Order: sequence, then C-alpha cells, then structure tokens
Amino acid sequence: MQLDFSKLIDIVDPTAPTIFKDHQLAEINRLIKYADYYDGDSFKYISAEFPEYANKKDYRPTKLTINYARYIINKLASWQFEIPIDFNCISDKAEGRADEIEVDLYEIHKKNLMDSKLLQSAVECNISGAVPIKLKYDVEKKQVKIMPRNWIECFPLWEFDDYENIYKVHFVAFKDENTVWKQTFELVNKVCYIEEAIYDLKQINAPKEVIIEYQPLGNNGKWLDFIPVYIIPNLPQIGEVCGLSELKDQIPILDEINKKYSDLSDSLKFDMFAITVFLNAKIPLGPDGKPLLSGKAGAAWALTGVSPTENIKPEVFKLQSEFQYIDSLKYLVDSLLAALYELSEVVNLSVDKISGLSNLSGVALKLLFAAIISKTNKKNVIWEAKLREMYMGVLKMMSIYEGYKIPDDLDIEVISHSPLPANELETVQIHSEKVAAGFESVTSAMNELGIEDPELEIAKIIEEKVKYDKALNIDALRNSHNQGV
Repeated sequence: MQLDFSKLIDIVDPTAPTIFKDHQLAEINRLIKYADYYDGDSFKYISAEFPEYANKKDYRPTKLTINYARYIINKLASWQFEIPIDFNCISDKAEGRADEIEVDLYEIHKKNLMDSKLLQSAVECNISGAVPIKLKYDVEKKQVKIMPRNWIECFPLWEFDDYENIYKVHFVAFKDENTVWKQTFELVNKVCYIEEAIYDLKQINAPKEVIIEYQPLGNNGKWLDFIPVYIIPNLPQIGEVCGLSELKDQIPILDEINKKYSDLSDSLKFDMFAITVFLNAKIPLGPDGKPLLSGKAGAAWALTGVSPTENIKPEVFKLQSEFQYIDSLKYLVDSLLAALYELSEVVNLSVDKISGLSNLSGVALKLLFAAIISKTNKKNVIWEAKLREMYMGVLKMMSIYEGYKIPDDLDIEVISHSPLPANELETVQIHSEKVAAGFESVTSAMNELGIEDPELEIAKIIEEKVKYDKALNIDALRNSHNQGV
C-alpha cells in the first residue's frame, strides 16, 4: 500500500509553508526508517546506499540481519516497566480520601491493562523519540480509557516561546491509501474542544465524513480545562517536545555489523562452493551471443579470447580465495558490538562473560549494571512526572463525567522500580542482621525481598511455628513418659 504523506500533512495544516512540510515529511520518513530497523527490515536502506548488496540478475547477495535493534530497545523498556509501578496519594486535608483514591488508581491502572501498555509505550518512545498517550471517557463502560498512540500519528502545536504550552494536538492516520482519519484537540480560553472526521485524499478541502463536530469536551456544562493528551519524550534536550530515538546513533553501527555478517556468509559460500573456471574451452553461448556465465557460488566461468584456443589443451580449475581475514573480521565485529552496547548503555552479557559472576557482591553487580541503571533512572524522572500528570488528568475527567471527589491538595506520587541485580544470599543476610539488631522490621525486610503480602506470610510462619512447637512438646512428653516407665 503506497501512502502519500504529503497529503496527510496538507490535511493537518493546509496553510503551512512548503519548508515546514518538507521538514515534516523528512521527520515522517525518519520515523518509518526507525520502525523498519526495529522490525529487522534494514537492508533496503543498506542496498540503496551500497549497490553491491542489491539483487543481481543471476545472483542474490546474502542479506543477514542480526536484530540487535529490537533486543536493545526491548531491554531498555523492560528495565523501566518490567516491574509494575506503584502509587502513593497524599492529602493533608483529607488523608482518608487520599487512601481511597490510591486504591481507585490501582483499579483504573488494572482495568486499562497499563502494565503491558507502559511496556509498549516505552518501546515506542525508544524507537520514535516520544510517545503520546491520550485519555477518552467511555460513557457506556463508565470509565476513563488510557490509549497510547504511535508518535508518527501525532502532530502537536505549541507556543513558540513556551514549548510546554501545547494548545492543539492532531492525531492523523491512514485508514487506507485514499482515506485519512483525523482527530483534533484544541484548548481555547481554558476549554478543550474536539473534532473528528474522515478525509478523502482526492478532495482534502472538506471532510468526507464528520464523526464529531467541533465542540467542547465535557459533560452537563462542565468542560475539560486541559487537553487530555500527554506526550512523553525520550531524554529530550531543552526546548524539545520530542526526544531522540535510541536508534539514531545505533543505525550506522547496526548497518556495518549486518554487512559484515552478510559478507562472511557469502565468503563461506564462495569458499565452500567455489566458481569453476574453464580455460580455453568451448562454452555454450546465450541468446545474446555471450558465454553463459554466473556470479553466484558454484557457478562456471569460461575464460576464452585471451589466447588462441587451437592446439591448446583446455583446463578446468576452482577459483578459491586464500585471503586470511577471519581474525581481522572477528576483531572488527567485536569492536562494533562493544561500541553498540556502550552507546546504548545496555550491558552485553554473553555466556563467556557471565561465568563466575554468581559470586559477585551486590555492590559489584550494581557497578556492572551502572550505565543502564543510570539511564533508566534518567528516563524515569521524565516518565514519573508525565504519568503523575496523566493520572491526575484521569481523576479530573472522572470528576467531570462522574462527579468524582478530588481533594484540593491531592498529590499523586508515581513510583517506578528497576530490576536491580543483587546477590540474593548477601541481601538476605543483610536484612537478617538488620532485623536481629532492631534496625528494621520483619515486614519492611520482606517488602524489600519482594514478598507480596508480608503480613499474611508472617501469619503463616507463626502458625507453622505454633504447630511445630506443639508437635515437639507432644514428642517430648512421650519420651519422658517412656523413660519413666
């Protein structure tokens, strides 16, 4: 399906100067390229730059893709949200109500399947440089829906001197190659308006079908005073609404690694199935009058015309390479992989590298993972602030549609967790010593060790202890009775 993105931009902003449209088209093409690299479809870009990897008439060069891009993107996302987030609601005026809201937030989070959605959102953020999440109130189900979208569909507009002040957001996506869906949120005088329509690319001046006419967003005369769209950037610089794709610096290295693996595969084929050379032999000619030659492994070549063939004995031999390149190739690939993991800040732990690591202390393990821990913490500073704002937006939307009560001083703390590596035995010993010395409660120690319900676990331990003590006492009485007899 061939998509005309220039028409899409005309629908988003028909008055934009050409220079801005060119910039937006370039950005869309970059996002498509990043998505292709994540999907492992990179050789179409390599072949465009290096024609030797393009398919030939009689030979298809090896195009081997080792998808390190997907591995690194997914690894970074899992470090952020592999462990579900937690909430802590605080209100000095209504402490009991804050506790109730905290329970409600967990329920909203669960109903929206946010554990998986946050992982998906982090993947999109790493690929594209940002992820938009929008809120929608489902009147039939009576709940707020939290919906992450792809960044390529989102076109925000913000104040020139205040990039945090986003006053309009378009969501635009192709339904098919000739039809585009568009949804717009706009904030005017502290009231959020919405409109939604379908456009035919052959006639973009007016919508083909209006789904929602331009109207304020709300219920019973109460209107949203904010745009229910939250854009989470990936490690942005000052003045950026969108951050950087994790793939931006990795693509040149990924290309070189895939090219070298492909070259190695081809070299093995040509050494295993070497080309056969016929010297001074009569070879059948093709329709074009030229000898039937091939450039693929195992092919046969006819070398004639360089010397007279009469009275000369024909020769046949294999064309094999004696170039020693394996050590140099291994060094290059290892260096490229090291640079790839260093730039992405993901730890490269192969089987040979992790042997013997079980004896490392918790501190040593954390030092080993220091780069990805630091990177995850930096990402979470941004995510926690945006998610706090988003969940507050969920409550505000509920207050408009359901009359949900929110204390004036309510504060929502979003708590993220990283899967920090630790020496399990060492960790248990440290907590045991703290409990024995009175520096830590048993409940706190169990929480730190990941036990979901410490109180229930303590109750089970006490119950078992009473049971064992009772059994031991009975045995002791029996023994003393037998001795007395």
